[in-house]
Amino acid sequence: MQPTPASVPQRRLARQARQRFVEGLCAGLADLDKTVLDFVTALMSKNGTAREMQSRRDAWMLYQQHNAAWIDRTGKVLREALAPHTSTTRGSQAHAGMGSSQFELLSDDVVENKIVASRMALTVSEQVSNQFDTLRQRTQSLEGQELDSSDILRPDTVCLLLVEQWVEAGLPRTDLLTVVDPLQRELANLLQKQYQAVNVFYVE
Repeated sequence: MQPTPASVPQRRLARQARQRFVEGLCAGLADLDKTVLDFVTALMSKNGTAREMQSRRDAWMLYQQHNAAWIDRTGKVLREALAPHTSTTRGSQAHAGMGSSQFELLSDDVVENKIVASRMALTVSEQVSNQFDTLRQRTQSLEGQELDSSDILRPDTVCLLLVEQWVEAGLPRTDLLTVVDPLQRELANLLQKQYQAVNVFYVE
């Protein structure tokens, strides 16, 4: 029973760390947006077949129409992830407005999102693994348990949220695959910066 008095301030500290992490991510979303927009804009100036150039132009126009929704939704879902009941919220959002005949289609979407997100997470995790491991160990020692598989601190969770909200905002997954290299590079930089900031917060 002795550890109990310390457990409340320790859990509070871990919660504050997550809040700082999410705030930092939300502040960095504008840079992710700019990276993608710059990339699709630069693609249009490259030579290619008429079909390639048309599809690049379509991707550029679509992104300009839907990027604000993607960034807004991502910020909202990141903040919701701080609440303890995220999994049910995300599930109900995904099912909203879906008829029963579309459940199969929905499950395909879920699988496709996870595939894209897990590939992104592999690349991102390579870059941030040291900082993340330090953060994970410190958080686990504070909370006395392993990080949940969908914990917002995990790179794969952040990647999945970004992918899900891209699709939810009305952007094609094929366009996401086109911009995935610069996007995951910028995301890795953002996560690295936030992991470092939270580790400094823990030390202080």
